[in-house]
Parts: sequence; structure tokens; C-alpha cells
Amino acid sequence: MNDYKSRKPGCVTDILTSLKLDSLQDCRTYNRLVMLYKIAGDMVPAEDPDKYLTWKVEGRLNIQ
Repeated sequence: MNDYKSRKPGCVTDILTSLKLDSLQDCRTYNRLVMLYKIAGDMVPAEDPDKYLTWKVEGRLNIQ
């Protein structure tokens, strides 16, 4: 520990492990599951998809 200048691969992972913190991947997985649970249980308000999603307008293809 206290080796803040180390460049060996995995040094950040070693620090996270020594502090007993979850990995970023585990945190993201947990948060996705929490959001899915809230959506399934109607605990979060539904947003109008048209507010965020837009349709892509296809143009003509000029094939010569």
C-alpha cells in the first residue's frame, strides 16, 4: 500500500481489493439489477420514449 507511483499492471485492482471495495463491473451490474427491479415494480416514473428517441430519416441512395 502507499505505493502511488507503481506502474505494474493491476495495481489499482490490488488497491481496490485491499480496501475491500467492489469492482466497477460489479457496481454496474448491481445498479442495473436495482433499476430493473424498480422498473418491474413501477417504482420509477415512465418517461415518454418520443422525448428521448428520434427516428432516423433515410435518404435516397445515389448509386451510379
